[in-house]
Amino acid sequence: MKLATSQDMKKMDELAVKDHGLSLSQLMENAGAAVVSGMEEEWGNLSKKTIGVLCGPGNNGGDGLVAARILKQKKASVVAVIAGELEDLSEETRKQYQKAKTAKVPILLLRDQEGLKSVRVALEECDYLVDALFGTGLSRPLEGIFRDLVQLARKLGKPVAAVDIPSGMSADSGSPRGEVLPAKMTITFGLPKTGFYTPVGSSLAGFLKVADIGFPPDLLKAPFIKKELVEKEMVLKFMPRYDENTHKGTRGRVLIVAGATGLTGAAALCAYGAQRIGAGLVTVACPESLNAILEMKLTEPMTAPVPEVEGGFLSLKAAGRILHLATNVNSVIIGPGIGRHRETGQLLRDLLTKLTAPMVVDADALNLLGGQLDIFRSARAPVVLTPHPGEAAWLLKTTINEVEQNRVKVAKQIAEGYNVAVVLKGRFTVIANPQGEVRINPTGNRGLATAGTGDVLSGIIGGLLAQRLSPFDAATAGVYLHGLAGEWASRRLGPDGLLAGDLLPLLPRLLRRLKEN
Repeated sequence: MKLATSQDMKKMDELAVKDHGLSLSQLMENAGAAVVSGMEEEWGNLSKKTIGVLCGPGNNGGDGLVAARILKQKKASVVAVIAGELEDLSEETRKQYQKAKTAKVPILLLRDQEGLKSVRVALEECDYLVDALFGTGLSRPLEGIFRDLVQLARKLGKPVAAVDIPSGMSADSGSPRGEVLPAKMTITFGLPKTGFYTPVGSSLAGFLKVADIGFPPDLLKAPFIKKELVEKEMVLKFMPRYDENTHKGTRGRVLIVAGATGLTGAAALCAYGAQRIGAGLVTVACPESLNAILEMKLTEPMTAPVPEVEGGFLSLKAAGRILHLATNVNSVIIGPGIGRHRETGQLLRDLLTKLTAPMVVDADALNLLGGQLDIFRSARAPVVLTPHPGEAAWLLKTTINEVEQNRVKVAKQIAEGYNVAVVLKGRFTVIANPQGEVRINPTGNRGLATAGTGDVLSGIIGGLLAQRLSPFDAATAGVYLHGLAGEWASRRLGPDGLLAGDLLPLLPRLLRRLKEN
């Protein structure tokens, strides 16, 4: 399913009218009806309920006035509040104001602080509120009487149904633009907005309903909309299928450059993640003093000891051996548990400019690079980066809060700026490619917030790369399946105390279930 930005929706509205013969008036009527229908589905019969509809001056307010009129027809007790001056109403909203008056919908005009008193009295009696103050076009913090009305509504604590988007929330980032009115449910139109699939935006929007208000199907799939929600059908298209004549070579070879003293578990989890997702051969290149330990941890994956520096870290002298190991592989994973020794960082930079197989660069490798991302422009093979917010902040020399407030923007910035595919981990992981396409993953839960799950994810992505998926598709499918494995494991064991290794035996079952369905 496509995800829309505010600019996407503006263009869709324009094209719906210009090229498809729809009218804004009809779209508005459909939107208001969809709001009422969504409320009835969630909250039942509204005929004996008292409902306050908060309307702004733009077309979102017009949607609200349509909803108020329909609610009155359905015998609900309704009061509409129009914030601001009547002369500021948009053309279509002014028409809906006249229709609401003709239908005898009670309307309170809120122009100043003095008017808040009567509005408060009216809204205190309400069972529900409808938020139709501002839609996706809002680009600045709420001010004046609009801010005051939102603050009042928040204090009243009534369940809120948001029209298209909660007022004050950014449709693109999900972050509040100053004051915001959180919703119990949001009825959004045409397409879900990108901001709903962010940690902050999802909590502000509440339960989400996507309503069909008449946009033509080709508009909903328009190529100018570059963001998508990852869904099962999408992932199923990417996954390789094998006949009975397959062998380990056709399933792909993975080389993992990993491990340092005290961190061999990361290498092991990554190796098993790659094999459990279907890769045929996996080899771990590790510091020579740790080889015996990894041979005890790993049964099916192979190990290859390479030169190290004192303390059990990979040495720059390991480059030749690693490049030789990489001559016949289909993907390389660099980073799980390699530590942060300066010489290991030199090795990493050397490898990035010489390896020719698609790469996953993760964990300590990202920290070793710091802000030196220009090296990826010199890479000879496609690269997938998998930072968590802290690592992304380190790479871009910014703050974690800045990353979390602008997750899609940050992922696009790294992907387009440095010619890599990016997996910005966290709730609603963002996957971006250098062409400006973005996918947002809905799977996963708090059970994945434990050490080692990122190493499993790197292995999964590297294993899919080895099976000839493109970097963008391997990252997408890997993140989706990893999150689904977390959900399955949490249902079996509970989300708290889950171990990264609990995901591994579930991956083959997931693959079977996915293909059977």
